[in-house]
Amino acid sequence: ATLQHNKFSNIYALGDCSSLPTSKTAAAAAAQSKVLKQNLLSQIQGGNSPSVEYNGYTSCPLVTGKHKLVLAEFSGYTGTPLETFFFNQAKEHAFSYWLTADVLPEIYWNSMLKGTWNGPSSIRKLTNPTSIN
Repeated sequence: ATLQHNKFSNIYALGDCSSLPTSKTAAAAAAQSKVLKQNLLSQIQGGNSPSVEYNGYTSCPLVTGKHKLVLAEFSGYTGTPLETFFFNQAKEHAFSYWLTADVLPEIYWNSMLKGTWNGPSSIRKLTNPTSIN
């Protein structure tokens, strides 16, 4: 999805106000923001129709116990895992808990709200080099 309105070409949507068939999460909105920004800038600069597509990425941190968490990252369109890290994120990890409890709030307040965090796609090749996503 290009995040462009189906009828009105000058309207875009992301996050909770979109009708995308994926989870409404901050992680999804961050990934969508990169797509929206690139497509909107292209349109403003006189480009043709939007060319960047949102792949449905979303993330759901599932707390499973004290200091334990499963970090589910997947395409909301296909259910295919889009894991950022090299280990099996379908299993409980203290690292996932630490990341969600301590690191992600910093990213949210200091980067995402300023428009400088577009989700983990830019670091995935470094943190999960064997991933096909």
